[in-house]
Amino acid sequence: MSKELHFEIFLKKNRKSGWALHDALKDRDDAIRKAHGLLREFKDGSVRVTKEKFDEAERKFRSVAIFEGGQDRYKIETENDAKASLPCLTPDDLSKPHARDTIRRSLTGWFERNKAIPMELLHRPDLVETLEASGTELQHAVQKIAVASAQDSDADVQTFVKQLNDLVQKGLKRIYKDQRDGRIPEYPKGKPFAEVAADIHASDSRAYTLRGAMADALKDKRSYGDKLDALLDMSEHLPEEEKAREFARTEVDGYLTDVIGFDAGRDALLGKCNDLGETVERLICLYDGDPHADAMSLAPSGARRMAKRIAAGELDECRSTIAQQLLKELERPKRLRPKSVREEVRLARELAQKLVTCAGQDLPLEQMSKAFTARSARLLQPETIDELLRFSNDANEEIERLLGLEENIVGDANKRKLAGYVRTALGSNKTDQYFVRGEGRPLERMSLMTSLQTRILRSKFCEEDKMDLAQMIDQLGMKIIDDTKILNAVEAGPQPALDKAAGLLKLATAGALPVGECRNDAQARALRQIKSEMGLKEAQAPDARDKLVNIQTMLQKLAS
Repeated sequence: MSKELHFEIFLKKNRKSGWALHDALKDRDDAIRKAHGLLREFKDGSVRVTKEKFDEAERKFRSVAIFEGGQDRYKIETENDAKASLPCLTPDDLSKPHARDTIRRSLTGWFERNKAIPMELLHRPDLVETLEASGTELQHAVQKIAVASAQDSDADVQTFVKQLNDLVQKGLKRIYKDQRDGRIPEYPKGKPFAEVAADIHASDSRAYTLRGAMADALKDKRSYGDKLDALLDMSEHLPEEEKAREFARTEVDGYLTDVIGFDAGRDALLGKCNDLGETVERLICLYDGDPHADAMSLAPSGARRMAKRIAAGELDECRSTIAQQLLKELERPKRLRPKSVREEVRLARELAQKLVTCAGQDLPLEQMSKAFTARSARLLQPETIDELLRFSNDANEEIERLLGLEENIVGDANKRKLAGYVRTALGSNKTDQYFVRGEGRPLERMSLMTSLQTRILRSKFCEEDKMDLAQMIDQLGMKIIDDTKILNAVEAGPQPALDKAAGLLKLATAGALPVGECRNDAQARALRQIKSEMGLKEAQAPDARDKLVNIQTMLQKLAS
């Protein structure tokens, strides 16, 4: 048997609460780092980290405390039988989804070594014997479940250990007794699953019997991929009669759920993925029942087969597990597209849009929003922003890229942080040099600034950030006006006063000047021309009506 090593984190939230197993990690530094984080989160709490190493000679786990923090030290609590309550009361309850998931998580290493799943363990005596022969592994799993069960209970750990041991013994006795009595069926070799399921439904009608036959059918499948293919074959060949069909489909769904609950099972389903983004894409296609999507083109046939069954309204338990895995993957700290921030942003937007359309009970909008908010926050790390802005041609493109990121992130805090990056970019010497003293005509640079300002004012930044950023662009525009004297040149030109007024107002209304002092300055100069002696004289001319109507229209536009 291979060596096992992991680190368990126990948490006592306050002086009155009990110790509870909070998490189990494979990396020592990660475990201690998480313990320190828990101490910061629970000011009155205590934390203990233990190293759990499997001793092959004595066939049991050795536990050594490597970190303790807080005022309290770990100790075994006294018994309190009256208040202990388990969700599973009988061996049949162990086949329910929540119980099987608990069994999987508690015995993951053993299952993966034996290439087995919880449903098989509950219906195959040979697997039960193997588990019992593994030494203290079963008891260690019982202890882990007991600690977790006691976390939100007034009962102590030992009470839960006692109840769990009683339940395990009942389950062992039943499966051994059924073996002795010949009540664990063998799967008829070469007989179609539809016939086997229909016969059991007609003669026995017990899910336990069908599960036993299915466990026997999977007995010679020595990889999760082989089990997956065999179960998908079953899902595609169900009995014709409606009740028998539903009877068989429910059990196939449970078995498939167990397989994809393991990393190796999920990998067999999804196939090799180049990055986290591809993994998430395929999970979304599975959840949405879309076997023909581009993301599924290179996936194993099993993924497309399962997507078809989900599209047909089958495999509800599987679909729920896929939803949980999808949320878990979205919350991982890894990048969706590690090689390109811009591809990461594009993909995140596409995934968010697709998930919104297929949101449901298994994928609540609130949880998805939380996941994408956390993912957005990772895009705002300094090194990621540096990568986003790398190889920009000029200051204008840098700001455009930042504003493009704003359209693809969620969360008020993230928007505020991004506004800070935009503020820094606008206030940099590079931006000042490009817009105020850069190449090209001043009005062309002013037009670029106006375009940026328009995007900011239409963005989802908070109002305070919008106004602040818009004002910074306006101030840059005033620098251009002051340095180049461009509006002075219009005023001093040889054109009639009303024509100069119209020209100034056109600059203000046609998007050539930023909102704020720039437009106000142009408007004020235009009004001076209109009210000047020459302007008043021109207004009295017979042909001035069209000019005055045009000027009035532009003034109304500025006032609106």
